[in-house]
Amino acid sequence: CASTQEQLFLRAVIASFWRLGLEDASFQQVFVQHQALCRVEGLQPVSVSEGLAVCHRLGACRLLLLEPSRLGVLQRVRLNVSQDDMLFALKAD
Repeated sequence: CASTQEQLFLRAVIASFWRLGLEDASFQQVFVQHQALCRVEGLQPVSVSEGLAVCHRLGACRLLLLEPSRLGVLQRVRLNVSQDDMLFALKAD
């Protein structure tokens, strides 16, 4: 039941992990990937503040684990579920 932007953000998180070869990434790295996915999908890219809001909504739902800090764009982001489960859920929509 995630919004289109939230689904794109989750896809961006996974894409960032694959690109970096890590299990976490900074919000800034994910946001750059999210902007690219928006352009590919033909959607208007969101602002940084809107991207942070999407990230925090996903964190509130416990789909993402966010580093507890006031770092903003530099805070670390991790998935709270396996990448395979997330990809399966995103394909089901």
